[in-house]
Amino acid sequence: MISSIQRVSTLLFGVAVLLTGHGLQLALVPLRAESMGWSSLAVGMLGSVYFCGFLAGCFLIPKMVGRVGHIRTFAALTALMTSIVLSLALFDDLFFWLILRLLTGIAISGLYLVIESWLNDQTENNVRGSVLAIYTAIVLIALAIGQLLLNAVPISDDRLIIIAALLIGLAAIPVCVTSAAQPPQIPTAAFSPFLVLRTSRVAVIGALVSGLLTGSFYSLGPVFGLNIGMDISGISIMMALGIAGGAISQFPLGKFSDKKDRRIVILYVMLAGAVSSGLVWTVSLVFIPYAMLFFGACVMPIYALSLAHASDNIKTESFLEVGTGLLMTNAVGSIIGPLLAALVMQQFGTNLFFIFNAAILLIGVLSIVILIRLRKPRREHFTKFELATTASAQGMIQMDPRSESE
Repeated sequence: MISSIQRVSTLLFGVAVLLTGHGLQLALVPLRAESMGWSSLAVGMLGSVYFCGFLAGCFLIPKMVGRVGHIRTFAALTALMTSIVLSLALFDDLFFWLILRLLTGIAISGLYLVIESWLNDQTENNVRGSVLAIYTAIVLIALAIGQLLLNAVPISDDRLIIIAALLIGLAAIPVCVTSAAQPPQIPTAAFSPFLVLRTSRVAVIGALVSGLLTGSFYSLGPVFGLNIGMDISGISIMMALGIAGGAISQFPLGKFSDKKDRRIVILYVMLAGAVSSGLVWTVSLVFIPYAMLFFGACVMPIYALSLAHASDNIKTESFLEVGTGLLMTNAVGSIIGPLLAALVMQQFGTNLFFIFNAAILLIGVLSIVILIRLRKPRREHFTKFELATTASAQGMIQMDPRSESE
C-alpha cells in the first residue's frame, strides 16, 4: 500500500495543486459574472456550457492521449487551462466567456482522464480501492480549499484569477517530472443507453438527480449566497462545507448500503437531501453554511450510491460500459441543472434556489418509490461499495476494481 502511494505521489500532489486552482476559478466565475450585472440565466448558461465541455472531453481527449501520450497531453491541457483562466480578465463579454467555459470543461475533463488512467495503470488490484479512496479525498479537499481562497483578495481583483491560473500551471511540474511509467492509452468512452436502463432504472434516476443538483450547486451556489446577503467569506465557507459534507458522508453511507437494499438507501438519502434543502431555505443567514454541510452530506454521495447499485445488477465485464453510461447521464443532468435552476431564480427569485433542489429530490424520491413497488431487487449484493466523485470523468470508472474482468 505505502509503496503504491509513493509510486504515484507526484501524480497525487499534482492533482491537489490542480484542483485547488480549479476549485477557486469554479467559485470565482459565477461571482464575477454576478458582479458584472449578468442575469441568473447567463450565469446558468456559463455552468451548462462548462459541463457540455466536460462531456465532450470524455470523447475527445482519449484520442489525443493515444497520439501524444499522457505527459504531453497533461502539459498541453494545463497550458490551455491556464491561458483560459487568465483570459477571463480580458473581456467582460458573455459570448467570450461561454467559449472559455466550454474549453475549460474540455480541459479539466482531459486532465482528470489523464491522471485517473495513469493512477489506474500504476496501482495493483489489491490496493486499488484504498488508492481510490485517497484520491477521492484529495479531490474533495482540494476543491474545498479552492473555495476558501476566495477570501484572499476582493473578487473584483484580477489577482484571484492570477492565483487560480498559477496553481493550475504549477500542477504540470510534478506530473511532467514524475518517474511513474506512462500507460499506453485511455479507452474511448462507449456505452449503450439501453443497457444502462435495463441494468437499473433507479441508478439512472440517481445519476440524473445527482447531476442536476451538483451542476446547479457549483454553477449557482455562490450566486445564491451573494443575492441573499452573504459576504464572500460566508459564501466560501458555505461552498467548502457543502463539499466537505459529501467527503465526510460518502464512505459511511456506502458501507451502510452494503448491508441494505441500496435502492432504499438512495431513497432515504434523497429524502434527507430534500429536508436539508428546506433547512437551508428557512434558517437564518448565519446558519446557512452549516446547513449546507448537511445538504452536501446528503446530495454528494447519490452518484456513488447509484453506481454501486448498478454494479449489483451486472456482470463484472459489463461494469465499464454501464459505469460510463451512468457518468454520461450524470453529465447530462449537470448540463440541464444550471439552466433550470437559473430560470427558476430569474422568474421567481433567488431564494427559491433550494426549493428547486428540494423539488428535484422529491421527484426522484417519488420515482424510486414507484420503481421499488414495481420490481423487487434482482439479487443480493455481491459488490462492495467503492468511492466515486462526480467531479471526475471516465477514468474514475476505470479505476474501480469492478471494471477489471475476473
